Amino acid sequence: MIVYAEQIRGYGPAAPVPVLQWEPEFGALLALYRERSPRRVLEVGTYHGGTLYHWLTNARDGTTVVSLDRYSEGIDNRGMYRGWCPDGVSVVALEGDSHDETVAAQVAAYGPFDWVWIDAGHYYPEVKRDWELYGSMCAPGGIVCFHDILPASVEHPEIEVERLWRELQASGYRTEEIIADPAVSWGGIGIVHV
Repeated sequence: MIVYAEQIRGYGPAAPVPVLQWEPEFGALLALYRERSPRRVLEVGTYHGGTLYHWLTNARDGTTVVSLDRYSEGIDNRGMYRGWCPDGVSVVALEGDSHDETVAAQVAAYGPFDWVWIDAGHYYPEVKRDWELYGSMCAPGGIVCFHDILPASVEHPEIEVERLWRELQASGYRTEEIIADPAVSWGGIGIVHV
């Protein structure tokens, strides 16, 4: 199933730090997040924290959100995370390489997860490894979401998520796509129902 969000207007939705998502795509995903109201959330690849901000501010009481990032890009907004949590919502910020099995074991201690967002490495071996490690931590009935499922472009040849995305579709998973504009050089969100 493909869900076409409205025409691209820009990045967003609004947050105190950058959200590197097309607003209509992420807005559609955020609506699904609110509808499903997951209790255990995992984000692999937090970067500035814009998507994390929305997982936290839209979480219900009793939710635990786990963020995993290397914080090696010189961007570290961890000091802001607790301030984004409504009452009754907790955040756990783990630092490390998502492909490290020791780090994955730390993450697993907070699972299983109802909602997994994978947006770390974009080369095929990186995203495949994240799927292998963290997709398996998703609870039955949960979902795993991928950013940047559109094909690699001249501007962004490093984005190879689409290759894994097509493999997952071919292997029989029920999937959905949120694509605002298939002609842009990056973007698209893929949802795998586990």
